[in-house]
Amino acid sequence: MEICICSAVKSKDGQVIIGHRHGDCIQTMIRMKLEVSPLAESQGFITSKNRYVTREEGRILQDFAGIKSADPEGYRGKTLFSEDLY
Repeated sequence: MEICICSAVKSKDGQVIIGHRHGDCIQTMIRMKLEVSPLAESQGFITSKNRYVTREEGRILQDFAGIKSADPEGYRGKTLFSEDLY
């Protein structure tokens, strides 16, 4: 079963930076002088199968695995947030 394990952000040149939260990824990209792709395309997650997925795909994976959000308020809409993981 595939699940999301950490946040990830894609740069315009296709590099994927991982981190605890999306903001951590973006800060790393700034230090590396990488340009972030448009927001809707750039923020996602790395899965237990080392695959990059979008926020929407991530939410589907978590639902399929029966994993509830770690956020006390639960999932928000049809997208996954890093707060849902831990």
